[in-house]
Amino acid sequence: MSGARIDATVGWALFQWDGRIGRRVFILGSAFWMMVNAAVVALATARGSDETVTLELLSVFFASIALSMVSLIMLGIKRLHDIGLPGIAAALLVIPAFSLIVFFLLCVWPSATTANRYGPASNERAG
Repeated sequence: MSGARIDATVGWALFQWDGRIGRRVFILGSAFWMMVNAAVVALATARGSDETVTLELLSVFFASIALSMVSLIMLGIKRLHDIGLPGIAAALLVIPAFSLIVFFLLCVWPSATTANRYGPASNERAG
């Protein structure tokens, strides 16, 4: 590993694929996107049936869904790296038949206790 340490940020945790994250960060990141999407749905249902408001909120809803899907895949990749598995298995998070099972496993599977090829420790960037 190189001597310079790269800081782990929220942007890194949610939108980049390098490094490792533990169960807590994975669950908190997933909960964050669930709350964002729930807030958008609540906002849309609280409004009336005005077509322009509905179309605007629909575009906001699809944007939040797209961001959350990308972020959840990145969180899944880093969580799989923390376990010591390749990140390509995060593709199972978008397959409806497997997504709930894989999500549950990623929430309960313990982290690798030693450094692996994906990073030095949980919640740290590779580098």
